[in-house]
Amino acid sequence: MQTEFDYIVVGAGSAGAIVAARLAENDSASVLLLEAGPKDRSPLLHVPAAMRHAYNAPKYNWSYETEPEPFLNGRTLVQPRGRVLGGSSSINGLLYLRGHPLDYDGWAEAGAKGWSYAEVLPYFQRLETRVDGNPEYQGRKGRIGVSTMGGDHPLTRAFLAAGREAGYLATDDVNGAQQDGFGLLPKNVANGRRSSTARCYLRNPPANLDIQANCHVRTLVIESRAARGIRFVRSGQEVVARARREVILAAGAFNSPLILMQSGIGRAAQLRKHRIEVIHDLPGVGENLMDHPLTSLQVRCTKPVTLYRYLNPFSQARGVAEWALTRKGLLASNHFDAVCFIRTRAGVRFPNLQIALFQIAVAEGSSEFVREHAFQLQFTCQRPQSRGYVRLSSNDPFAAPRIRCNLLGHPEDVGEMAAGLRLSRELLAKPSLAAFTGEEIFPGADVQDDAEIEAWLRETCHSSYHPSGTCKMGVDPMAVVDPECRVHGIDRLRVVDSSVMPIIPSANLNCPTMMIGEKAADMIAGKPPLPPANLPYFTDPHWATRQR
Repeated sequence: MQTEFDYIVVGAGSAGAIVAARLAENDSASVLLLEAGPKDRSPLLHVPAAMRHAYNAPKYNWSYETEPEPFLNGRTLVQPRGRVLGGSSSINGLLYLRGHPLDYDGWAEAGAKGWSYAEVLPYFQRLETRVDGNPEYQGRKGRIGVSTMGGDHPLTRAFLAAGREAGYLATDDVNGAQQDGFGLLPKNVANGRRSSTARCYLRNPPANLDIQANCHVRTLVIESRAARGIRFVRSGQEVVARARREVILAAGAFNSPLILMQSGIGRAAQLRKHRIEVIHDLPGVGENLMDHPLTSLQVRCTKPVTLYRYLNPFSQARGVAEWALTRKGLLASNHFDAVCFIRTRAGVRFPNLQIALFQIAVAEGSSEFVREHAFQLQFTCQRPQSRGYVRLSSNDPFAAPRIRCNLLGHPEDVGEMAAGLRLSRELLAKPSLAAFTGEEIFPGADVQDDAEIEAWLRETCHSSYHPSGTCKMGVDPMAVVDPECRVHGIDRLRVVDSSVMPIIPSANLNCPTMMIGEKAADMIAGKPPLPPANLPYFTDPHWATRQR
């Protein structure tokens, strides 16, 4: 293979695939895209309903685990991350959510100049093709196909109606002018297939884009405080590829800081501990790890309308055949069809709780479905205050990093999750959902007071698989990259993935990470940013004095 390129991009995931494809639109620039995992050829990676199998398949997954979590009774948490073309966009739950406009205004206020809502909205629009929603806010010509579905399911209708009965707003589009309220869930699904960045950006690559799978990066090549290339292993042999212009790390919130530290960029004491030569003392590398804590309220369903009715060989065979022939039917959805974004209390300016309806229940501590008609309300704290870290476990570049999320480490997060349980129970008691709600399976009706709820949360909360912030963007002493994603103190090196988020958005992270890829690609190519879109957005005028 060629060993000198203008740009080298490490990681063909949610951001990296986009960066590489956009840079290669300049046919005079050569681009090398390195991916540790294989190509995305398995049908499991393209069938929306197969998402559980995709993110549990070791072949396509880094299969990381955290250290024992001190605020979760010492439990270790699984951390599936995509190790395949498309990265986590090829294995995730397909929920396509931007977050609230004030999330991005918060980024700008935190030092990420140029990343306000008005400045990122054009890149969200460039990213997508969506046939519903307000065209002022949505994209119509992008590469990622987006859709909503399932609005006619009895449980979906009941969930949306229960929101109205509880006094909440309805929203036509949680990615549009109004995130607040109850509405249908957008998904990166088009024509019955997953819209991963591999499928939407890397098919039929131009001649100047060299995509190399099954390549494990060892270290950066740093000379005179500038990134000059990458050392990686392919088929058991070490290869050095050199970059004439820039190296872009897009390896994700765990692996981008890991590669920096293995290359001598990070907190000096940590590097010396593992006998790594310190190239640049950058203390924020691997710190500021953020994630959304998640758990579920599960109930028996009094009517046979859940997905349990399809858990039989005949229905599944028919579903496979229908999807194979028409790309429609049971397998064309992830079956997360409805969601709400609400505030847990007065004094919170914009939604800090997400509750999503899943039309079946998943057994606690397992990936298997409950073997009866049941459903769950899955809720997450959207703006957690807890912070964790990613650190070296050794100087072996093939060793997994040490990860600690510290979920529920901040008392405010515990309070917001406790409110999530109470508000979910309130929804189930409203007439529309009460018509389907039987006995509470999990946590059970005996879990009621503050101490019981907190104990249950610490025993059951887990990660939403939304790691971010470990190479945060900004200008403060703990920032790793500047607002153009350039690593502080090292020339010709950028990080472009969820690790640069200074504050975790109020949403699942795949869509915001893809937006980062689109916006950073323009920065790297030296293009002027897209003109800001100064569109209005909703905030509840009574947020200071009431919860809804």
